[in-house]
Amino acid sequence: MRTNYPLNCWYVAALSDEVGEGLLARRLLGKHVVLYRRASGEVVALEDRCVHRAYPLSEGRLDGDRLVCGYHGFSYEPDGCLADVPSQENVPPGARVEAYPIVETAPFIWIWLGEPRAAALRPPPRVPWYLDGSGWTGSTEVGRVEANYLLLHEHYLDLTDVFITRPEMVPPDIQQLPPLNEVEISERSVAYTRTTQPSRLAPWESAITGLPQETVAIRREEGTFVSPALHTQHYAIDVVDGKSYELLRIHGFTPESPGATHVFLQLARNYDSAEDTITEYLRIMFHEWALRNATILETIQRRLDEPGARRRDINVKADRAAIRARRIAMDMVDDETSRFTAN
Repeated sequence: MRTNYPLNCWYVAALSDEVGEGLLARRLLGKHVVLYRRASGEVVALEDRCVHRAYPLSEGRLDGDRLVCGYHGFSYEPDGCLADVPSQENVPPGARVEAYPIVETAPFIWIWLGEPRAAALRPPPRVPWYLDGSGWTGSTEVGRVEANYLLLHEHYLDLTDVFITRPEMVPPDIQQLPPLNEVEISERSVAYTRTTQPSRLAPWESAITGLPQETVAIRREEGTFVSPALHTQHYAIDVVDGKSYELLRIHGFTPESPGATHVFLQLARNYDSAEDTITEYLRIMFHEWALRNATILETIQRRLDEPGARRRDINVKADRAAIRARRIAMDMVDDETSRFTAN
């Protein structure tokens, strides 16, 4: 079955604090992967299947840097090579499990599940506002949505649903979102910007800034499809003749399968870094928003999965960025498919 996600792309496998002294099992792009840390702290990612029988290595244990299968005790080096077979003296030559390239840039652990030789040619994506974390503070969260990853990208590239799904988020003087200022398209990314008219603060904006609701501000919004694996949203509350309060949401979208997606979320802001109450307020608010979004997207996915379901619907102006993002992802898939066929 042909999938709509490219393999030659860095995806988030886990958050840094998810991988500690034990073993973490995760299904990524249809592949079963086990992650752990070496004594040095370096993250290892191996195929989660013993070469002897199909028992998950994640059900085993660590012996130093080696991973020992919990069935017959076969042990593996961090590079995937079979190191020991307890029932015999020699190890079958060339026996190994797949070892996947890993890059850790906290809070994300990136994995490459495509052509191994291509991994070094494309470093994991970086976020322009958050290169070193300086001046930013926030929280992280891991979730899972039973919907295709492109549905998530399309959702977050078009926030006009907010008037229906989260009307309490909308500032009181804004009746509809203005058209996108600009949609910038490169070979592998899509970005849009939007600026609202001056308006009073919504209750949540007042809560996170500590300003009265009568305060007038302009909002600057930028959403970016950085890659099939990453989406960012930059939201700035620019108080008229005053301070700017900036929020950043970084979404790692990693397909588990064609019908399910792992979501790795980092929330950040560049003000009042010591105020834990603001951090918790934002964490809860966006968690609840994500749950509501997940319910909507899972409902759509179930409808799309029905026999004879119409695969595509009409598009409107607000879908410009989402349409282009889907096209980029499918072009990457088509390119991989054509190369595989040619070989």
